[in-house]
Amino acid sequence: MYELKVTATKVLGRCTAEPSVKPGDYFTVRNGDISVPDGGFICIWALQNMLSVITPKERDIAEDKDSDWMWRVHHLQCPDPEGRVIYKIERTEKIEANAEKAEAMEKALDRDAQQTASEKNASDELKSLRVVVDEVKGKCTSEMKLGDSFTLHSGRLYIPPDGHFCLYALQAALPQLPARQRPLQDGDWMAEDLRVICPDPAGNVIMRIEDDD
Repeated sequence: MYELKVTATKVLGRCTAEPSVKPGDYFTVRNGDISVPDGGFICIWALQNMLSVITPKERDIAEDKDSDWMWRVHHLQCPDPEGRVIYKIERTEKIEANAEKAEAMEKALDRDAQQTASEKNASDELKSLRVVVDEVKGKCTSEMKLGDSFTLHSGRLYIPPDGHFCLYALQAALPQLPARQRPLQDGDWMAEDLRVICPDPAGNVIMRIEDDD
């Protein structure tokens, strides 16, 4: 795992945040936790555009630099075409794995002992993932039901013919997907926490993220 520093480097237009983001504003990410300097803030719209890149950037990238685009991504911009705040993402510190988490991970991996060595060591390409509705604990206004799903192959997302997937539920899963496509380090919480919940407290749609073999 790595600590990240995310810094605003340019403002190509007029930032509508109040107060406006300015070059030099930054926040840090460590073990999945975001911190800002005293008196600072994070623009939520800009953060939205970064989440799917921050999670894999925290982790080792095992793929060859010529085959994985994540190596090449160091800058992102906010979604406002009039503001266009450019951010740089950089690794500032290597974080050693927590010993207790690593031990828990080792026990979890024992449950998968029947997998072949070739399956475990297949890190030369991105995993394909499937996100499937596991539970619906409330009333989903998008009429999501058990078994609804989408798959992710490389950077392409597919929804089954005649199916649908709620945009807001998709948003809840999206930040984790690029990281889960890549090998996870021992002790990484993501290896055991396989479920996410949609942001609607009335729907409480719970999704499971799994390998799509």
